[in-house]
Amino acid sequence: EVLWERPRRIASARRAADVTAQRLVQSGLDLVLAVRTAYADLRLATERQRLTGDRAAVLGRTETLMAARVVAGDIAAIDARPTQVDAASARLEIERVAQDVTVARTRLRLLAGLTEDGPAFDLAAAREADAACAPQAARLREALIARPDVRAAELAVEAAAARLGWEKSRILTLSAVLDANGAGRDGFEAGPGIDASLPIFGRNQGGRARATAELQRAAAAYVAIQQQVAAELREALALSEQARQSVAAWRARVLPPLETNLADAERQLSGGETSQLPVLEHRRRLIDAQIRAREFAADVERARARVDRAIGRSCPAESEETPRDR
Repeated sequence: EVLWERPRRIASARRAADVTAQRLVQSGLDLVLAVRTAYADLRLATERQRLTGDRAAVLGRTETLMAARVVAGDIAAIDARPTQVDAASARLEIERVAQDVTVARTRLRLLAGLTEDGPAFDLAAAREADAACAPQAARLREALIARPDVRAAELAVEAAAARLGWEKSRILTLSAVLDANGAGRDGFEAGPGIDASLPIFGRNQGGRARATAELQRAAAAYVAIQQQVAAELREALALSEQARQSVAAWRARVLPPLETNLADAERQLSGGETSQLPVLEHRRRLIDAQIRAREFAADVERARARVDRAIGRSCPAESEETPRDR
């Protein structure tokens, strides 16, 4: 019996091991996504800390100028209080973003397997937004081939089919026996024999039914993972495109006018045509816009990481594909 069923048992065990291996690879891809997201969060927190410090300095300078105008009698104290509130809020914001940096760095170290007393690391300079990926249909075909969890579902179907074949082979049970007795012609004797169970009533119906159910469940799970991959890819590509458009529009339509206004105000200040307050206000508005632009850029990084994870590998831009890829 053992020799008869051994090949099928080995085949079933090997497929189960392959399923586990593919799931481990998928866990690695999930970890890559978590690390890339944590890295984007840390870079955003670090740059927000720098810009928040600049913003607090501008508001602090504005507060000083407004207080001087109150002392000089140019404005009433009630007119200066909003500036005092803004400056106080900016100082509190500095403390909050500093904690955000600490939390983001700790989370990244944890995901990367680095201890708190481990080596320090620097953040790379932010890159420009990557080009868009190729159309969704081409990426979906690639994802269904490259994703380890899809391959694991395929192997699970094969393993369930092998299990069903094994259960079917167990209908007839043969056992080798050693017969020993003391009633032989020469007294005690021993000899080989076979113990065979005829499959009249017991045809391993329970094992076969369970194996059939496992095969049906594995097939349904395979269909479900294909639908899940398609949904994840569609969502990731949509978020990536939305983030790219947002950061491009913000950098093209919002930042340039604010930079122009600040340059004009500084030129008027140097010519004695205006006071320092309009310059500080334009600089504060530009810093606020830069913070928002950096948030959009972080959204692009997170979305691109999700696209790569949804595909199962790095997603090249359509212009980067080779004729073979097409």
